[in-house]
Amino acid sequence: MTVAGLPFSMTKLWQVGLGGNADVAPVVWSNMLYITRNDGTTLGISTPSGATVWTFTTSGPNIETSGPAYDVSANMLYVPGVDGKVHRLFPMSGVEDKTGGFPVTVLLATQTEKIGSPLNIASGFVYAQTSAHFGDISPSVGHIVAINMATGQTHVFNTLCASQTTVIAPTTCPQQLSGMWSRAGVVVDPDASMNGHIYATTGNGDYNPSVGDYGDSALALAKDASSLLSHFTPPNFTMLENDDIDLGSTSPALLPRLSGTTTPLLAVQGGKDAILRLLNRANLGAGPLQSVILPIQAEMVSAPAVYRTTSGQTYVYVGMPSAVYAYLVTVPKSGVPELGLAWTANIAQGRGTSPIVRAGVVYVSATNQLVALDATTGVTIGSSNALGTVHWQSPVVSQGVVYCSDTSGNLTAFTVSP
Repeated sequence: MTVAGLPFSMTKLWQVGLGGNADVAPVVWSNMLYITRNDGTTLGISTPSGATVWTFTTSGPNIETSGPAYDVSANMLYVPGVDGKVHRLFPMSGVEDKTGGFPVTVLLATQTEKIGSPLNIASGFVYAQTSAHFGDISPSVGHIVAINMATGQTHVFNTLCASQTTVIAPTTCPQQLSGMWSRAGVVVDPDASMNGHIYATTGNGDYNPSVGDYGDSALALAKDASSLLSHFTPPNFTMLENDDIDLGSTSPALLPRLSGTTTPLLAVQGGKDAILRLLNRANLGAGPLQSVILPIQAEMVSAPAVYRTTSGQTYVYVGMPSAVYAYLVTVPKSGVPELGLAWTANIAQGRGTSPIVRAGVVYVSATNQLVALDATTGVTIGSSNALGTVHWQSPVVSQGVVYCSDTSGNLTAFTVSP
């Protein structure tokens, strides 16, 4: 098969054991790959060979489902621990840097709370978000922590009892849950006009803004997480909570700036209710410009991928348990942007694997395989059966190599061309 008129190939380069399940996408920089296992152990792996260069271990009573983040400007690696802390490491050696206030505590109840999503870095901050362990158990209160990388100081937004602005023991809040466990974690706005605003979406929990409770809501915060700027909560929030249909099963996916509309900055918000909501991220409270019911009524727990083609078309790709859906973003004469289904690829994915797009190719991990799809047509242009089964494990692409882990505890590298 071909992509952009060129023959496409995908070949297994190497496969190595991680010593445990890593239910997360890895991070790649230069010739190193970093991935955190569910037991709180981070590995530094050589990308040319797959050899483990170093291992950093944390200790705690349960698991985490987070992943590392790499700070390019300072050449430092930030990793989550099952001890409820974010640690800073030297990326070539895995040695911990305990200066500047690190490690930083981001949760107190390690028996019932975890760092539920991958870390993220922007604007001089490391971002973490928390959720309950193993489903909806108490005591737990979801919160977003912005850590100043220079000082280790934190700003905290508790999604319940929001008037408390530090990392709290969840027993101090009369409401519970509202955890955040989406695969994208805290999302940072790349548009210069938005001043580094961050976005997160909460799960099952009370919604009562008068007392600072924001369950089942999409939130826009200042870049240091010090203030809530706007939020969107579906009118049926009570049903979402009662029926365990978390809005926060996925984070907002941000679209590139659109032309020809008065709402050029948009986000796509999914949820367990299998509805895509097109939101104005400059004012989440205005509600959806459009709500689209996915063709399959199954829980959406993946992170959508967004891609703008060389011709200027914008696509949103959604991974579901049995298919990948591509939506084309258009601006009709009315000036109100719309999502329209462009293609469907029937692929038996894991529960929440997330697609990724590079150079006109959509890569998705699926049941015992990695699949490559043409980004504009959905036609399968390559596949490999070298993967095991997958849950939340998702691929990443760097310098012509695709990397993906699986539930068997293996990490596999594939070379792709072009």
